[in-house]
Amino acid sequence: MWITRVVGGLAAIVTAVAVAGCGQGQGAEQSAQGTHGAEVASTPSPGVSPSQPPGAASRPSGAVPESDSTSTAGAVSDAPPQCATSDLDVTLGQGNAGAGTVGFPIVFGNIGSNTCVLQGFPGVSYVAERDGDPIGAPAVRDGDPSGPVRLAPGEQASALVLEVNVHNIPAESCRPVAVPGLRIYVPDNTESVYLERSGTACGNSRVTTDQLRVRSVVAGADGQ
Repeated sequence: MWITRVVGGLAAIVTAVAVAGCGQGQGAEQSAQGTHGAEVASTPSPGVSPSQPPGAASRPSGAVPESDSTSTAGAVSDAPPQCATSDLDVTLGQGNAGAGTVGFPIVFGNIGSNTCVLQGFPGVSYVAERDGDPIGAPAVRDGDPSGPVRLAPGEQASALVLEVNVHNIPAESCRPVAVPGLRIYVPDNTESVYLERSGTACGNSRVTTDQLRVRSVVAGADGQ
């Protein structure tokens, strides 16, 4: 009977050890599975930065839609260039006398082969000779700037000049000087044009009365 009890006890011990070992194996397996799952969850999806919001990977950074790029390029290519001095025939129109002031237009005719644009105020000053220095103060801008004027070949634009009768200004302040003509700068150009127009200017550039005023370029040849 003692032998039977010993054998039975040994069997019980073996069974308990086996059960314990099985439990530890399952726990280790579950632990390994849990660790592997956490690593997968923390790995970002291919092509998506962890800091990017949803949908950020759908379009490259800085990409511009083709329609926007095309429309911008079309707008730039369709705009006519500024008129160059070499593309224009610059002349003086008929003058009209007023109360102490004479008004006359500077006329710009497009003699080029392409449409161009004029906008803004021309530069105007009295000069002693064709390549001489300016006499007195240059023309000041009169009024608001107008919009761009498109000039097709053969078309004209103009700007009105208002010339003060400087004989109405005290001589000691004006210091009158006879002048043979005007120097004209086309808007947005640095090349000048000399136009003959005899008159009298104030040699004193600091005289308070504006001896010349000029208005913005408008369509047509009368400056109005």
